[in-house]
Amino acid sequence: MYTSSRISSFNRHMKIHTAEKPHMCHLCLKAFRTVTLLRNHVNTHTGTRPYKCGDCDMAFVTSGELVRHRRYKHTHEKPFKCSMCKYASVEASKLKRHIRSHTGERPFQCLLCSYASKDTYKLKRHMRTHSGEKPYECHVCHARFTQSGTMKIHILQKHSENVPKYQCPHCDTIIARKSDLRVHLSNLHTYKAMEMKCHYCSSVFHERYALIQHQKTHKNEKRFKCEHCSYACKQERHMTVHIRTHTGEKPFTCLSCNKCFRQKQLLNVHFKKYHDTNFIPTVYECPKCGKGFSRWAPY
Repeated sequence: MYTSSRISSFNRHMKIHTAEKPHMCHLCLKAFRTVTLLRNHVNTHTGTRPYKCGDCDMAFVTSGELVRHRRYKHTHEKPFKCSMCKYASVEASKLKRHIRSHTGERPFQCLLCSYASKDTYKLKRHMRTHSGEKPYECHVCHARFTQSGTMKIHILQKHSENVPKYQCPHCDTIIARKSDLRVHLSNLHTYKAMEMKCHYCSSVFHERYALIQHQKTHKNEKRFKCEHCSYACKQERHMTVHIRTHTGEKPFTCLSCNKCFRQKQLLNVHFKKYHDTNFIPTVYECPKCGKGFSRWAPY
């Protein structure tokens, strides 16, 4: 629950709960909740960078970018600390995402399938499996990819005959830059004091690479079995949803019409379709006949 000792801070916070955006950019007509957000946005049009670093020549559009830069490059301060392990972060958002590794929370749910993610970036990347979008293009042969990492691997394997390659001493990964190899070793092959638990069983690991390799052994395993029917699945959260088909439980209630649902994503779909006046359904056009289709209603 948000609290503040200053009424101005409280009023600013309350604006995040409303769709009202009264401040409009005169250059592109995009609207914003606050004057500060509008001012920062206009700076991106004009190229103005009013926030200058006192320790180097860098300058930034927003004060938040300057604070983040100083912590990463100069002070190395990590004020956001996890209460459950030794993890500390420069940014509050990264700490919030980290805590989900302890709680198992996956609040970002795909509306088209059962996938759920700990952060918006991974959900956005996942959505490309539905849309077919490939935003990353190879600068050499113009092949397109859904992920930047896949594109980098492609360039390394196909177009870097004369580029030095660094072999990871612990796995088969080949990396083009020494700095990327250091990041790879730190992320995957370094002992971590924090226990990393397998999503599928009780196994615990202190090295992410070992955890990843172990979890591959569960790839086709459906270890959660329904006691009422023959249904089986890989993940416990899928079983939780399935059990409701037997119990009739519908824990997600629409606040606008009191209709209840078994799954949160079904409630989200219902709310958008029947109660969100700003919602515009996506229409997919057949490239051959031009007929439009929408998953929300006949088109």
